[in-house]
Amino acid sequence: MSMTDLTLNRRLVLSGATLAVAGLAAPAMARPQTRAAFDGLRKTIAVDLFQATEAVGGSVTAEGMTAMLTQALVEDGRFLVIEGGGGMEASAVVRGAVTKYEAAAGGGGLSISGGPLGGLLGGRASTRSQTAVMEIALRLVDAASGQVVSTSSAQGRATSRTSEAGLVESWGGGRLGGEIFRTTPIGQAGQDAIMKAVDQIAGGMRAVEWSALVVDAADNGVYLNAGADRNVQSGLMLSVWRPGRTLTDPGTGEVLDVEMARIGRVRVETVRDRLSIASIVDGEPPIRGDVLKAD
Repeated sequence: MSMTDLTLNRRLVLSGATLAVAGLAAPAMARPQTRAAFDGLRKTIAVDLFQATEAVGGSVTAEGMTAMLTQALVEDGRFLVIEGGGGMEASAVVRGAVTKYEAAAGGGGLSISGGPLGGLLGGRASTRSQTAVMEIALRLVDAASGQVVSTSSAQGRATSRTSEAGLVESWGGGRLGGEIFRTTPIGQAGQDAIMKAVDQIAGGMRAVEWSALVVDAADNGVYLNAGADRNVQSGLMLSVWRPGRTLTDPGTGEVLDVEMARIGRVRVETVRDRLSIASIVDGEPPIRGDVLKAD
């Protein structure tokens, strides 16, 4: 065999060995679950900044968890997520706190050495695993009444495996090495907890009524601040409610209740992206600020 062939074979063996070690180190990736498109009326929801003390990562954890939960609710598709108000009041607000944070809850390692590749190479390889755990507590608050609708908690776990490999060429003693895989377990643990929490939030949202607001009322119809973005369709019947007295706790100033009077009904005729136009079916003509609820 010529020296050129030997050099080529040696490169192929080194490449194969590197791929083998990489395959040993790489964790199995979970396939994202697919959900059928939601065709019901979408309720509005907002996410408050998570509470996270310095012991559980402080502002970095708080902002990261808030962003991930917001993104998860958007991608879920069952709600219209409102951030920073957005000119619309949310029907419910999610308030979360990080209650458990273990960046390295457990771990282990595996070491392999020897020359298994036909005597051409001597080598050594090692893998180290690290498991992180994060637990969150959530409260779902009805924005209209200020009452807690539901509470829930979720725990997430994630394990990363890091491989350090060194392959020694028998010819010259040169070393091929490096870190094959790197990850951040605590962030993945938080994401795991959030994915579990989304369905719990959806369960709590069943107790929150779908509602919209009258933007304007004119001769050509009643304009409401909900359209195709909230799955409104023509023909939808809505009852019209007029807010009355707001009852607050004299000690804390907390809103206890808002008196509402039903004044009539409207039917959606035209749907646009972010608003709809309805006609009056019965009762008093609506005015700006009246609340619309699905019959």
